Amino acid sequence: MKRIIIVLLAALLLCACQPTPEVDAVRQKNQEAMLEMARGEGTDTVENQNVPESGAALSTLDYYALYGIPEHLSEEISGLSDKVKIVVDADVNVPDRPIPIVRAVPTDFSQEQVYDLWNRLVGDRKLFIRDEKETKETIKSQIERCMEILNGPEKNDYEPGEIEQRLEDLKARFNDAPDAEPAKEADGTLIIGEMRDDRGRVVAHRSELKAYEPGGGMNFTVQNSFDNKETIRESDGAITVLKNASFDWRFGTEKHPFDRDWRGQYTSYSLKASDPLPDEAQAYIRSTPADMQARTDAILEQMGLTGSFAVNEITLYPCLDPWTEELIGYGYQVNCTRLANGVPVCTNNGLQMNLFSMEDMTAPEWLYEYFYLWLDDGDGANLHWMQPVEIQEVIQQNCHLLPFSEIWSVVESRLPMLLERRASSERVLNCTANIHRVDLGLWRIREKNTIETGLLVPVYCFYMDLWYEQDFGNERTSDVLIVNAVDGTVIDPWNGY
Repeated sequence: MKRIIIVLLAALLLCACQPTPEVDAVRQKNQEAMLEMARGEGTDTVENQNVPESGAALSTLDYYALYGIPEHLSEEISGLSDKVKIVVDADVNVPDRPIPIVRAVPTDFSQEQVYDLWNRLVGDRKLFIRDEKETKETIKSQIERCMEILNGPEKNDYEPGEIEQRLEDLKARFNDAPDAEPAKEADGTLIIGEMRDDRGRVVAHRSELKAYEPGGGMNFTVQNSFDNKETIRESDGAITVLKNASFDWRFGTEKHPFDRDWRGQYTSYSLKASDPLPDEAQAYIRSTPADMQARTDAILEQMGLTGSFAVNEITLYPCLDPWTEELIGYGYQVNCTRLANGVPVCTNNGLQMNLFSMEDMTAPEWLYEYFYLWLDDGDGANLHWMQPVEIQEVIQQNCHLLPFSEIWSVVESRLPMLLERRASSERVLNCTANIHRVDLGLWRIREKNTIETGLLVPVYCFYMDLWYEQDFGNERTSDVLIVNAVDGTVIDPWNGY
């Protein structure tokens, strides 16, 4: 049997080895010291002494003046060798109100919340439950596939006896399986879904709803986290289910929903709502960044999320023909971010916090929340919201921060070292980092070495595009350097502190 482990892994700039318990203890002490600094205890590091009292109730705050933050950065940072070049041309975005430290916990989509979204987004439209339970019909198709493998060259791709065992299990389940039933109309009620291993054994459950409109007009999908209580371990393999609640809503028609140019053959554009449509895209798309801002704001209002989420980034992506990879159009990905006390939580969509040790890959994980829409000139949208969090108590209402000059010193000293490590291979000829955006906001870190809660703390996020020239071809990736705005430490998003 093939080993099956369901995990999501991200290649990150700031990955580090799993810390030892001693390091964790040090981190915990540092966290306590950081909270003291956030309260302004025992520190006189802020150059501008007109700092508000800790916890002051302010409606607006000029962080640019208070901490010497430039509105725009235009710099070049020297690498430790000629292989690394760092170019900074970025606006610095800051909130207009005091930045707190708040406690957050991972959560699922409650039935009440799903009913509310259903009523707001579906209304009187008729959607039907997509039933994915095992039936005689689905087992029959699997039996036919196994027979096809056994009688063909694909058999050599499997372990001896693996397909025969699978076929035996399928035949044993066939008689007890129900016949397929007519599709049932959905009303927003969550149902209990099952996860099975490749021998058909139920290993986990979760509440979910997969509803569709005939003809493809609308899809409404909720998948909460698996219960994580049933993990089958065998001598030759393991199955694990990880925490990963998600909500997907698709409606209308998109011109180019699945063929984005992720490999970077063509230029993508990170835009503000006020930016014009780039000249290169005008022959392919009419909608401007302002149009996308307005459409997204309208959808957030329709969902009842105004004040809880806001547009964070608008990216215009080239779309390619899936066969020829020729440019055929453009579409927008609009990233939204959660607001905690009105302050944006910085995002890097799809980034995962590694809360399992490499020795125990079956432990649960906590992904960073992300929320985005895919929009183009079509009349539809594709919305994805993953790993929601619940904001709990406010730990510190108004945090004292370090002057920006100290933050920038950390960037100048640490970033070249990190990039030199990435470019150390002889096959990498050079590496160029372009920092195109800087945000002052919140980022979630681990609290008390647990996966049950996290702290949203003030940080600076330095977003960058990385270009590698290699002897076997060029590569383009994106990454982020995260610096704690309270104590100046670099946060490793992989380990969560």
